[in-house]
Amino acid sequence: MSRYLRPPNTSLFVRNVADDTRSEDLRREFGRYGPIVDVYVPLDFYTRRPRGFAYVQFEDCLYWSVSN
Repeated sequence: MSRYLRPPNTSLFVRNVADDTRSEDLRREFGRYGPIVDVYVPLDFYTRRPRGFAYVQFEDCLYWSVSN
């Protein structure tokens, strides 16, 4: 076992996201797997269009392991 304990990763990297996908769409799709804290869809600096990927951050995993 490691000397340093770190919290589990609760962020999911999603690739190949279509340009017309909104954060609400991702929240609805991934919400069935647990409570979501944040959805981030990065935009291109110059064109202001989505860059094709997103991050979905879930609540703490420990919550689910204790409650289920």
